[in-house]
Amino acid sequence: MTFFRIEMLFFIWTVPLLLLVIVYGMRRRRDILNRFSSGHGLGVIAPDTVGGRRWIKGALLMGAVLFGAVALAGPRYGYRWQEIRQQGVDIIIALDCSRSMTAADIQPDRLERAKREVFDLLAMLEGDRVGLVAFAGTAFLQCPLTLDYDAFNLFLGALSPDYLPVGGTDITGALETALTSFDPKSASDKAVILITDGENTGDGDPVKAAEALKKEDIKLFCIGVGGSAGVPIPEAAGGFKKDRSGQIVLSRLDETTLKKIAMVTGGTYVRSVAGDMDLDAIYTDEIRRKMEAETLASGRRQVWEDRFQWPLALALLCLVAELMLPVTRKGLVAGLLAALILSPLPPAEASDTREGIAAYEREDFEQALKHFTDAQLDAPDRPEMLYNVADAYYKTGNFEAAADHYRQALETDDAGLKQKALYNLGNTEFRRGNAREAIGHYEAALSLDPEDSRTKENLEFVKKVLEQQKQQQQSGDSQKNGDPKDQEDQEQKSQSDGARDSKSDQDPQQQEGSRDSRPEGDGEPQRPEFGDEMDPQQAQQAAGDKPPDDGPPDQTPRADRQGGQTGDPGQAERMLNRLQDQPGRALMPAGGRRTVEKDW
Repeated sequence: MTFFRIEMLFFIWTVPLLLLVIVYGMRRRRDILNRFSSGHGLGVIAPDTVGGRRWIKGALLMGAVLFGAVALAGPRYGYRWQEIRQQGVDIIIALDCSRSMTAADIQPDRLERAKREVFDLLAMLEGDRVGLVAFAGTAFLQCPLTLDYDAFNLFLGALSPDYLPVGGTDITGALETALTSFDPKSASDKAVILITDGENTGDGDPVKAAEALKKEDIKLFCIGVGGSAGVPIPEAAGGFKKDRSGQIVLSRLDETTLKKIAMVTGGTYVRSVAGDMDLDAIYTDEIRRKMEAETLASGRRQVWEDRFQWPLALALLCLVAELMLPVTRKGLVAGLLAALILSPLPPAEASDTREGIAAYEREDFEQALKHFTDAQLDAPDRPEMLYNVADAYYKTGNFEAAADHYRQALETDDAGLKQKALYNLGNTEFRRGNAREAIGHYEAALSLDPEDSRTKENLEFVKKVLEQQKQQQQSGDSQKNGDPKDQEDQEQKSQSDGARDSKSDQDPQQQEGSRDSRPEGDGEPQRPEFGDEMDPQQAQQAAGDKPPDDGPPDQTPRADRQGGQTGDPGQAERMLNRLQDQPGRALMPAGGRRTVEKDW
């Protein structure tokens, strides 16, 4: 047995203190009574049974304090093994620590503002490895790629312009150092986040360094810190930085270079403005959503089972018994009143869940979401509650929130609930445009229930959609390289196909009948070319461009009688809207010093 907060056991020392208080009170009471009577009269006024009851009540009170202290210590007995996996991408943050970064056009100054943004970024990371490159006139790896964000924070907090031996801003050196800091054996996607004012004083060409990153499939994201108006650079000893002619040096943001090198690698450039969540936006929209994560660490961890409920129940039992045990007959009324007050009431969680299910069944999904959210307040970590909220979010079209809640619902030992969450998470990720992630979730669901035909159909469907898009993309590339006549013929064919696709505005039943009467593959609708990954709008188009179905889908596979048109929008909708499971059921070498002309 272990304790989560063993220091709470010191409260046990209050038990002997309480005993002294009880003994003193009993003797004091006896002395007071002896002043008024003695002998037989005292036995009538204060019989021995009354004194015995007082000792019992005192013992019950001490027992309540004792067991309460043990419950506060958080006893844990028994454990289970939990599988853990950390997935993410490799990110190197190159931070400019030159003297120009101490300019105060951004409060408190450029460097401190950049460091605060990096601190905020660390709070958002979801299993990604992060490294730190500090640079001025030279660059070096301050912190290698790591999953220990606390250690990264220590290295980041120690950075200052006095930390580096050479002044200046060598952007080329920073990018080259970042490139060599990645693990060449890692298969995960890689990114460099460059935070600087853009005033390159180094000898190298930043564009060539960016091209080297591109050859290794590393994206560069640039954040410009500072303003376009020139500001003086403060010196550590006071005053402002001056050049050889005695003129005050003015530092200004050079956006041109930063935009150019970001564009070379396919990354983006943003300007840091007070109040903007620029670094957060880069991570959320560009890195996490568009880059492929790899399993960086996996294993098992020992999870202890909390047993505080046992001593807590004993403490409550002693307390209730002490309140209900009367000293006199009048005390019996107080005991009955205490029992009535402490009697259990129907939990609000159950009521909200029932109302949410009722609203869900009558297809009032907004109201169902409200009730499920209210029920979750009483049990925010229960997988069943998270699953219910995810279902409601899915039905209202908020697929991002639905995916987040489905992932949280996976932290359950219920294999059935986990399989449902994986299946629905696959549907949700496809609608968000993450087709490959959807395939992974379907495969995980099949590992739990290999006989689930619906999951098999969805998995086959998404794989075929990806394969068809690759073939269409290759066909489009060959058309661009062909002769004009072939392109003209292809355009005429596309127009002819477009004429057939215009029939998509007809009633679904009529379209289905026309497909049955056409040869196999004839008039197959054109689908967007989204390659291996799709944006959410394209995924919606591939899935039928409509919200979740109002009722359960047709259980009969329809690929055969539709001529094998697996990418048909109607079929996509039928296959990806099977949220039938009712909710609530179970539910960073040291370089030599050198002299530089521009050391800011």
